[in-house]
Amino acid sequence: MVVYKFLGNSNNTGESSDQQQVINEVGYLSKLSDEALVQLIEILFEFLIVQKAEVLMNNISNYSSQHSINENTLSNIFRSTLYVIKGCIKNNVTPSHLKEDLISMKLGDEQAEIISSRYKLNFIGLSRSFVGNSLSVNQVLDMQWRFGVTTATSENTSSKQQSSTFLQLKLVLDKGDNIKEDVHMELTLPQFYQFLKEMEKAKSSLEYFN
Repeated sequence: MVVYKFLGNSNNTGESSDQQQVINEVGYLSKLSDEALVQLIEILFEFLIVQKAEVLMNNISNYSSQHSINENTLSNIFRSTLYVIKGCIKNNVTPSHLKEDLISMKLGDEQAEIISSRYKLNFIGLSRSFVGNSLSVNQVLDMQWRFGVTTATSENTSSKQQSSTFLQLKLVLDKGDNIKEDVHMELTLPQFYQFLKEMEKAKSSLEYFN
């Protein structure tokens, strides 16, 4: 039984009919050429970061015509892929685990690498957009964070230790009707500083327009 990381800790085997439909539609990406796959994934990440629906619809229409794919079929594939990537962001899925999920959905190794590498490249922008949308829609009830350090032995010198610092962030959101949701993120220190910088920019923009 396959356990999908993007689904989080509960109901993560993809056995429900809705989950199976998502998995099947994402599997359709395996039929695309590498060039077409890169183009579609770039459209997806651009939408997640910029959040402009009119731009997305125009891009989907152009992509459909360019690659001779039915627009309704393409929209379903896009929506399911979007669901997977959002699940990865929400559940703090690493690029390597995303790649494993995609391979389990019948994508080839190179195709899964194309998507996971761009997920890694756009991680800061995706996280910023996800948290920004969560904060704008839901009330934050609590926020917790902690720093940690991981160590590893260098491959060249067994006695030499390499360390990296990371930040784990937890937001508790009020979803309404007495429902709470925990949102977890894990960032390296450089990613955290970049994320903090981007959030300061967003704060300044909101203060300016308000």
